[in-house]
Amino acid sequence: RPCALRGPRGARLMVRRRVLAFGRRTLTATPSRWAQAARCTPLREDDPDGKLMQMVENLWLTRGLEITFGYLSREDRTRIFSALSVAALAHKGQKRKSGEPYLVHPVVVSELLASLKVAADVVIAGLLHDTVEDNPEITFQDLQELFGRDVRRIVEAETKASKRTSLMRSEEGWSRVYSGLHRFVFGAAPRGHEQVISKVQEQAGNLRDLFLAMADDYQVILVKLADRLHNMRTLEYMPQVKRYNIAMETLTVFAPLAHRLGVWMFKTELEDLSFKYLYPHEFQKIDTHLAERRQQYRWMLNSAAGDLTEALHQDERMKAQGVHLEITSREKGMYSLWRKLERNPKYFGNLDNVTDIIALRVVLDVDRQLGESDEEFDARSSDLCYRALCLVYNLPGWAPAGAQPLISGRPPLQKGVCLKDYIEHPKPNGYRSLHTIIMNLSAPEIPLEVQIRTRQMHDVAEYGMAAHWAYKGELGGEIESPDVRSRRVAWLESLKYKDKEHSADAVQFMLEVLREELGKRCFVFMRNGRILNLSRGCTALDAAFRIHTEVGLHMLYPEVNGSKVDLSYMLQNGDCVNIVTAPDAVPRLDWLDKPYLRSTKSLLISHFRQLERDKENKQSMTNFAAGAATFFTGMAAATSVLEALAGSRTLQG
Repeated sequence: RPCALRGPRGARLMVRRRVLAFGRRTLTATPSRWAQAARCTPLREDDPDGKLMQMVENLWLTRGLEITFGYLSREDRTRIFSALSVAALAHKGQKRKSGEPYLVHPVVVSELLASLKVAADVVIAGLLHDTVEDNPEITFQDLQELFGRDVRRIVEAETKASKRTSLMRSEEGWSRVYSGLHRFVFGAAPRGHEQVISKVQEQAGNLRDLFLAMADDYQVILVKLADRLHNMRTLEYMPQVKRYNIAMETLTVFAPLAHRLGVWMFKTELEDLSFKYLYPHEFQKIDTHLAERRQQYRWMLNSAAGDLTEALHQDERMKAQGVHLEITSREKGMYSLWRKLERNPKYFGNLDNVTDIIALRVVLDVDRQLGESDEEFDARSSDLCYRALCLVYNLPGWAPAGAQPLISGRPPLQKGVCLKDYIEHPKPNGYRSLHTIIMNLSAPEIPLEVQIRTRQMHDVAEYGMAAHWAYKGELGGEIESPDVRSRRVAWLESLKYKDKEHSADAVQFMLEVLREELGKRCFVFMRNGRILNLSRGCTALDAAFRIHTEVGLHMLYPEVNGSKVDLSYMLQNGDCVNIVTAPDAVPRLDWLDKPYLRSTKSLLISHFRQLERDKENKQSMTNFAAGAATFFTGMAAATSVLEALAGSRTLQG
């Protein structure tokens, strides 16, 4: 029977039996103290009064971890319980700044990872990520023997990255190091303080090591993000200076990292928590504004959800396809709203002018038909999303923003209707959805965004690349190795290239990563429909080299939106780019002033240096050939003279 039906005592006994059975199958006959803990039978000196295991069992039951990890197999959940027992022993007696047992932190990290539906080894690594760092008596080898090589690799990489990024313990030194790095990276370098600059370079080296550790295995990134998110949730217990600097680091590095990976559920919370500590006045202002309007927002969302649910349930096509619906609401993150007001003058600093503060998310659960291929299933699911969009535009009492109410039989879209079609044109990180804006005719001053997507599209939107491989396994595909997974994220691989290029300059490396990989993005279309994901500020020359180095080196000229443009043209979102090439086209030296990306300039410099080397080599070969010719000509002449002398002597003889 399910453990929930047997009461807490029965649940504890059942979990212990499962772990003991698991231990008998997998552990040695003479286990170490850590192996004993993994069996839920710690040594007497480790748990003399039984309180350690009681805390483990209480955490498992009160936090509902059996349900949280319910997407995993029973054996995997047993391994996770064993890992929790080991973590409890490793962190025994340790407290956090908040006063709660330290064990709560790895438990929350594992819960956050489980929300991404990651593999069991990643969850276990989340539980154990601080054990070796905080307890010198447990080793990476112990973790490998108990939970396998993959768990060890993730924990070891995360531990090394954490050590490298641990800043100075003193509040003054901590502030100087990271604040100095922030000023150095963003153009306001400290002057006249060699010690500060030295520490900036040291911290840049630490961050470089962090990125390179994560580039080796994307799973390390997920553990690090979950760890940082829980630390941000409890940041109030840290001293003020550390609060400010940790928030700055999070907003500068970790929130953009979550955004780049598409893990939106982490990204928004990391941004808002950082915003709270970095800009408390602005945070409070926006929070007050939203609080004053939340009752009106709630009415709008409930009204739209009710009308849309009724329309979708009554639609004959939806019923025939057996589509199940999930309609939820969301409020835009406060940091994102503040950034919109700051960088876009069309809002005039007024939140009421922002059209996507509130949104409805319509998720369609579509069942796969017997014998249906992946392509057929995706096409049918996408078609149902467009059907739902038509129903949205025809809701009684509602109208698309910028258009009159639609009449039955008309084409679904009119001029002026606000629609973003990310199903037909997905974002480079895999995001697919339909976005449109509607308004209630009785309250047209409050726009409402509606997002329509399938369940798989929604999971990719929420969990980013973690969802891509989760679905790959679910659909019966071969599970990819961590190395293959990392290679699929090309920009992670580019970090290694940047490290080779800037091996002696850590600050330059971090500057390039923050600017080119984690900065704001610009999405442009190629002629074949492919989307290029570029840094905002990139030029047409950067786009050519991003397509391929050979394309850049043999470019005649770029075309943007059908017109010839200069190489220094700054690309805008939605531009259509075409690079015209020729086999005999070559770069010119004045191109070095055209790119925005340092990587593009580096490729050009390498090309010109290679040309110079080739020219020198050719000249050397010419000189060698000329010298050889002179030598051999001289040798021939000398031979002729000697032969003549020899002949004359013979005649004389």
